[in-house]
Amino acid sequence: MYYNISRKFFINYIIIFANYITIWGIKLINELGEISTSGGVLLKMWEVIVPSGSRPLVRHSHIRFEITLITAGSGIYTVGDKKYAIKPYEIFVFASNEQHCVTEVGKDGLKMINLHFEPRYLWGRSFDRLSNVNTNFCFQHSPNFENCIPADRARQIRGLFTSAAEEFSKKEPEYALKIKSLLNMIIVALIRDFGYFDSTLPESKDKNRIIRKATEYIDTHFQENLTLESLARLSSLTPNYFSSLFRKVSGIKLWDYINSRRIEAAMQLLKNESNLNIIEIASKCGFNNTANFNKAFKKTVGITPGEYRLNDNIII
Repeated sequence: MYYNISRKFFINYIIIFANYITIWGIKLINELGEISTSGGVLLKMWEVIVPSGSRPLVRHSHIRFEITLITAGSGIYTVGDKKYAIKPYEIFVFASNEQHCVTEVGKDGLKMINLHFEPRYLWGRSFDRLSNVNTNFCFQHSPNFENCIPADRARQIRGLFTSAAEEFSKKEPEYALKIKSLLNMIIVALIRDFGYFDSTLPESKDKNRIIRKATEYIDTHFQENLTLESLARLSSLTPNYFSSLFRKVSGIKLWDYINSRRIEAAMQLLKNESNLNIIEIASKCGFNNTANFNKAFKKTVGITPGEYRLNDNIII
């Protein structure tokens, strides 16, 4: 796979360095870089500052896997029913569709670097991807895994993470390949050293392959009128079995995955296409009516599409 490295701003996330724009109390201060193909952005990295104070609990989630490095400040991260005290040099890890939100920021504010990547970024070629038993790595983790990796245990991952940021900064030859290698090393460390995923669990290669192909199809056809029956037919399975298998392998419900993919596309259009109204955006992203669109958007993002567009909202 050949990667196209874009210098354009991250849609919804990034502004020109040092030209600060405050968005619901968050200052986006530096784009670090992104890796993309003709199918869209696969990986992106950016830096933010959050001012001190309490923030509303907006339970949001997204398909992208997220790794966050705390570079300065303190606060509280609410992840599901858990609360984590935020301290400098800690690493936070969130699986796809795992709800999380910074709800408190200390008096000195909070500074962090975020890295998001699409699950398909890891699938690649057979010799350059996670083994079949780990294909659902991005979608779920062991129930014993803690989202916060303390600073004293995060040295290795922190070093790999900052090396990726440096690669974006220097842009030396083949830096995209180096970033992919660094990310692979982070993932291996999460599995081996932090019990992120129980890779000893037996899983059928065929089952994982079926769901990987299904998610790849959804990623490129989410604008269309997808049905459980049509997706099951592509996999030569009954609808009930396909739905059950999708949740077992990926860790999330089929329609939650489809809606998350559609909502992420809608977020881009809400910010980038001011000439489109909400009804048009809903239609372009595969929703057959605005009621379903509004409901799915609020469930995923925490606010309505209109509020998101009005406030140019960024949520962490």
